[in-house]
Amino acid sequence: MRRLWKKTSWGGYFDLGKMLHVPERHRGTVQLEMPIDLFRTIQSKELSGSFIRWAWVRGIFGAVGSVFFPKRGYYFLFRVPYDEILTGLKDHLQKNDLSVSYRRGSGCVEAMVRGQNDIVDLMIGMGLPDAALKMEEKAIVRSMRDRANRLVNCDASNIRKTVDAARRQIALATFLKKNGHEDELPPDLAELIDLRIANPSASLNELGSAMNSPVSKSTVTYRWKKILSIAETYGFSYDD
Repeated sequence: MRRLWKKTSWGGYFDLGKMLHVPERHRGTVQLEMPIDLFRTIQSKELSGSFIRWAWVRGIFGAVGSVFFPKRGYYFLFRVPYDEILTGLKDHLQKNDLSVSYRRGSGCVEAMVRGQNDIVDLMIGMGLPDAALKMEEKAIVRSMRDRANRLVNCDASNIRKTVDAARRQIALATFLKKNGHEDELPPDLAELIDLRIANPSASLNELGSAMNSPVSKSTVTYRWKKILSIAETYGFSYDD
């Protein structure tokens, strides 16, 4: 506030130190008592110049601003209690091309900035580059963590699907061999069920590559469908 005070037109007429009232033993609330005309001037848009305007916005942030980090994304919020201050804040944010949404709450208007780039620009404008850098670092870490979680979940899902498919194929192959139907299968299908029993954890790609005449995953899938169709004519069912 002292930085701002020296840049204003009233800084030479009013002593900030004399208007500040600090409680004894520094317990309680620091109060600023000023003439009503000065108070109305501060609420208005009398400030000019980029430095002064940003310092003014920083003062508003110190009083009614917050940064929130929910589970997804994050947002910057001003809870502005006075229309006069809101008017100046809107004007400044719009002039700096910051995307802001507004909604009226209980006793105030909430001005919300959601975009990461806009929030960083806002914090840098207020002279908080270190805080902006920490926030970007936090966003990067969160993005990397979320990506890692998605990859892990995707891998886990693929593993479950592979294991389930292998279990069903082993049951199918075992049924055919146990009931003596393997010899009735074409050589490529008979080879496939033998490979499955010998390699219970192999993927379809791996099974296809391991065949005497390597084939693609789609070909292996097609052959398993043929094997299932043949087994069903002998009474096979996965419910058994």
